[in-house]
Amino acid sequence: MADAHSNVVPPAQPLTEAEFRNAWLQSLARLCAAHGDGRVALALGVSERHLRNLKSGASLPAADRIWNLLALDPSAHDEIDARYQVKNSPIDALCSTDPLTRDIIALANEVAQSEDPSSPGGVVVTDHELLQKDEHRMRRIHNTLGSWLKRIEAMRRPAIKAVA
Repeated sequence: MADAHSNVVPPAQPLTEAEFRNAWLQSLARLCAAHGDGRVALALGVSERHLRNLKSGASLPAADRIWNLLALDPSAHDEIDARYQVKNSPIDALCSTDPLTRDIIALANEVAQSEDPSSPGGVVVTDHELLQKDEHRMRRIHNTLGSWLKRIEAMRRPAIKAVA
């Protein structure tokens, strides 16, 4: 049984409509200050007049419009996310605490299955098998190993002596 404290994501607590609205209005005010009312209205798919109504808290836009703000600014939901104790990040973002070992083992298993002589392509990985691989996992491994290789190169690179 897993320890309750080992969970990376804390349990989200529900918000009341008023709490959600307040967090939304904080996000909206910050976005308007950073990007201007016109750009925010365009990202929301509303007129500037409608945006003024939204800023007054009279109504909330549809969920798809709120999510579309991420196309304008990746931090668009930060105030709302904070209330739910989560952080929005790209799906292929690397986290320094993500266990690489788990990804490597899973990828090694996928590769072993694809290269098995009894697999569709035999020891050669077919395009179909390749397209079934977990691309995000492969990119995480690639990015991590790439950053490690750069660190190794930097450590082994001889110091460039200043020419006098």
